[in-house]
Amino acid sequence: MPPFLTRKDFAAGLLLTAFGVAALVLGGDLPLGSARRMGPGYVPFGLAILLIAIGAVIAATSLVAGGETIERPRARPLVGVLAGGVAFALLVGTGGILLATAGAILGGAVADRSTRWGEAAILAVACAAFSAVVFVELLAVPMPLWFR
Repeated sequence: MPPFLTRKDFAAGLLLTAFGVAALVLGGDLPLGSARRMGPGYVPFGLAILLIAIGAVIAATSLVAGGETIERPRARPLVGVLAGGVAFALLVGTGGILLATAGAILGGAVADRSTRWGEAAILAVACAAFSAVVFVELLAVPMPLWFR
């Protein structure tokens, strides 16, 4: 396998480019409109093109500049981050924004072996309070703060 295929920057550039292409494909049926009268697909199309361009630049730069190689995947970070996302998704509708945000933060904290659980708990409470103020109070998003 060529050495550039194992570089982190090259893989990241390809991943960004793939997300941009996926956005173009999935949003291809949305009408673009014009700059004066933007349709629902105008901004997603522009962001997808920008994502493709940034991904291509990052991948191309890695061919010239070199960089770190990709490490072997580790289970703990993968499971922790996924658990945080799943906890948020499952709890936000029934447990409320406070519990869902705390679950996401604590799930993500599992990903790192050096997590200090007292600090993670303080961060979870602070983020939950911030989320409640911003989304429920200021933006008036219709979601419960706590259990329904």
